[in-house]
Amino acid sequence: MPRRRRFRLCAATGAVALVCALPAFAQQVQVQLERGPHYVGDGIDINIVAEGFAKEPQPEVRAPQPTQGSLTFHGVSPQVSSSITIVNGRMTREQRVTFAYHYRYLSMQPGRVDIPGFQVIQGSLARATSPVQLQLREIPRSNEIAVHLELPEGPLFVGQRIQVSVELMISRRLQSDLVSYALRVPLFESSRYRFYDEPRGSGATELQIQTDDGTLILPGTSREVERDGRKFLVVSAKRTMVPLEAGRADAAPPSVVVDRGTRFRRDMFRTRQATAVQKLMASGRPVSLEIAELPSQGRPASFAGALGRGFSLEVTADRSVVQVGEPILLSFHVAGDGDLTSAALPRLDAAGLLDPALFRVPDEPPPGRIDEDGKHFEATVRVLDAGVREIPALEYSWFDADSRRFETTRSRPIALSVGAAEVIGAGAVERREQATAPPATSRERAEPALIGSLSLTGADLALERGTTILLRDDRATGRGPVVLGSLYALGIGFVGLAVFDRRRRDIDPRVVERRRELSEARRKVEAALKRPERDAAEMLARALRAMLAKVPDAGGAELDELLGECDARSYALVGESSGVLPDELQKQARKLASAIEEAGQ
Repeated sequence: MPRRRRFRLCAATGAVALVCALPAFAQQVQVQLERGPHYVGDGIDINIVAEGFAKEPQPEVRAPQPTQGSLTFHGVSPQVSSSITIVNGRMTREQRVTFAYHYRYLSMQPGRVDIPGFQVIQGSLARATSPVQLQLREIPRSNEIAVHLELPEGPLFVGQRIQVSVELMISRRLQSDLVSYALRVPLFESSRYRFYDEPRGSGATELQIQTDDGTLILPGTSREVERDGRKFLVVSAKRTMVPLEAGRADAAPPSVVVDRGTRFRRDMFRTRQATAVQKLMASGRPVSLEIAELPSQGRPASFAGALGRGFSLEVTADRSVVQVGEPILLSFHVAGDGDLTSAALPRLDAAGLLDPALFRVPDEPPPGRIDEDGKHFEATVRVLDAGVREIPALEYSWFDADSRRFETTRSRPIALSVGAAEVIGAGAVERREQATAPPATSRERAEPALIGSLSLTGADLALERGTTILLRDDRATGRGPVVLGSLYALGIGFVGLAVFDRRRRDIDPRVVERRRELSEARRKVEAALKRPERDAAEMLARALRAMLAKVPDAGGAELDELLGECDARSYALVGESSGVLPDELQKQARKLASAIEEAGQ
């Protein structure tokens, strides 16, 4: 076989093999690791980059569980890039999809760490990364920095509001060389507690705490202290912690890692910048808490979850003069120094509240609403006995965690005037009318609403028995339904014409001109869609850009993509084309043109 023929055969075979192999290598995943060295207690960023996958559905990543330390997912960043290539009049489109999954690894133990490979899955397609190997170094500990966490002595109770204080101390000598710090408090990341923070004020000192969900910024205070003959800057911040469940709770100690500059240079603005840093570390004491349930012994019937101190209860009624069985809306205002989210209202027929023999109360306690004044409740009650003279003083109890006992307060009583319920029949009404007013004529009884006000107060509601009046035909008086209907329709028509004329005169002339120009451009869009493909693409792009110039806010990614498609077709097609634009493209053009025209109305 000639050498040239053998070469062509080998080249063709290699090309076929390459084409067949492309789908197998179209999807690629790789690990991007933060550059070392890596240290204990310092978070390490790990990115999983997936390329060649379909845009939807988003691939799923199955992350391994390391044998030590924690691996936390911090989100995904999808990127889609498109390109159009035109060679010899032939248009080629290419779309590239890249997904970047962000993880952070943290360990408090030095030595080698092996993290198994990550798996990226999309439907039946799966790709795996290579394993990750890390070598964690111990960070030197320094007495130039310190971190403390202050908690009250236990036992603590579920629902109790607890003040937690965190302090960061930095020596004066280290302050001038400090580049950055990373403070972590594992207690703040526990799901067993709820935390409340004060709003940050302008110009206040801030303390930044690193968490798995990002950076927590707390308002703080600063002061200078002297210890062992050295001066320290102390930055402290406070949080309110509420335990959510009982039991023993342990947390890792707080820690801080600082970057201390060892070499510096000056930039063009004479600002001092570090060119080399040294890492230093300090940690506090481990956290161990004992959370207890509220005691059940001695719990009053008026207790409904309030925990704190200094609670008060105010009760008001929307009326004080009622009949037996009439509703009374009671408003309750609970205030105190404690966690009001757990404070509820007890059953209103509990001991120390309303007597169920004298009042009908709701079956369930009403929900509450919290604002800056406290917690508010509303409930409707009914008096069952005419002998009731007041809504008595109602009890409200709470648990004081400091004294470890239940306390009770009482509201002020509300005076009531209760009358016996009286049922009035039709006979009593008729007798009263006969005693207080002269008999009315048949004409007055037939047309009470035509005299004076339209109110029926004082009208005679007795049944008409006169056959002459009952058998009278109103059509004979000229007020038949046809005449009345015509008059109503005529009046409504005049009102409609007046409203239409007023709206027509209020339209801005510039709006009218813009509507006319958009309508003209819309007709050009329809005309372009009937032309040959190359001319249609060019005319369609020109008409859509004219509409977009009148309504700039109506643009978007879909319109930009359509304009790019039109430009590509107008340049790619050589000479006249007998065909027309694809139906899908025509449908999209009509939809976008209608949207722009509607936005310009």
